[in-house]
Amino acid sequence: MAGKSLKKPTTIVTPGVKEDVSEKADEKTYDLRDPSQLVALFTENENEDFIKISLSKYIESLIQSHNMASYNIVFLYDETRSISRYHSNQIYEAASSATDKKDILLILHSGGGQIEPAYLISKTCKSLTKKKFVVGIPRRAKSAATLISLGADEIHMGLMSELGPIDPQIGGYPALGLSNALNTLAGLACRFPDSADMFAKYLTDNLNLKDLGYFERVSESASQYAERLLAGKKFPAPSTAQSLANHFVNHYKDHGFVIDSDEATNLLGSNIIKQNTAEYLFANELYKFLDFASFLFSYFKKKEFYYVGDIRSGLSTRDKRNT
Repeated sequence: MAGKSLKKPTTIVTPGVKEDVSEKADEKTYDLRDPSQLVALFTENENEDFIKISLSKYIESLIQSHNMASYNIVFLYDETRSISRYHSNQIYEAASSATDKKDILLILHSGGGQIEPAYLISKTCKSLTKKKFVVGIPRRAKSAATLISLGADEIHMGLMSELGPIDPQIGGYPALGLSNALNTLAGLACRFPDSADMFAKYLTDNLNLKDLGYFERVSESASQYAERLLAGKKFPAPSTAQSLANHFVNHYKDHGFVIDSDEATNLLGSNIIKQNTAEYLFANELYKFLDFASFLFSYFKKKEFYYVGDIRSGLSTRDKRNT
């Protein structure tokens, strides 16, 4: 029954991993390939650490079965929180503490966040990888997560993968929106000269010119970071690192705009965008597993779930926020 701890020893059945023949026949086992067994893991165990360890062990088996062991795999899977210094610190620890020097594969699923830690994450992974820094995007890598991706040597995507504009948001509104609004007001004043005094009074009462300058600089900084991460790469003519950075920051009118794998290939080229590869298939299967685990944590444990850092210590939870 849910809410009661198991009295018997418990084992996890994972694909591609031999079971210990010395295990007792009456031991409780979970085959996490089976969704009903994954549910049972949550309903039959109060020990959250045991659940986390079980999930991590299963993910290790997925790495083996998908032949991804040649990578140092780092996670940035966070549905609930924006990218912050916490994420950059966790990923630095994971990437720098690896015992074997390998190429880094970052499994990236995020709606975005702060530009500065995103830039540091990308630079860190690029600096600490053996040869290639690779990003796998099973679903969303938006805004600041797109900035992280631009620093990668390869971005592995599929039909449901999406990048997005890197337009910084302040208070839920695009930083470039203020200057766009001023341009609109100026156009209205030209069309309706009698309204110019009214618009001028409104702006004087409500607009701080310091805010306008700050918003402009934030967007310019985002473009500079993107250009630095893109520098040295080859793109389809006539694109350059500078033109692409400007495109990702300034071209799209909606923060949620979907840049799918085809558009990403047109922009960055097939030498960077890799579609439907083994890395993507692994990231996609991993996403489906983590997405279901996240639901189970939410439903049975009333916890929010995120996976940031390495395979063993990166899985974390916190109490659900009241909404």
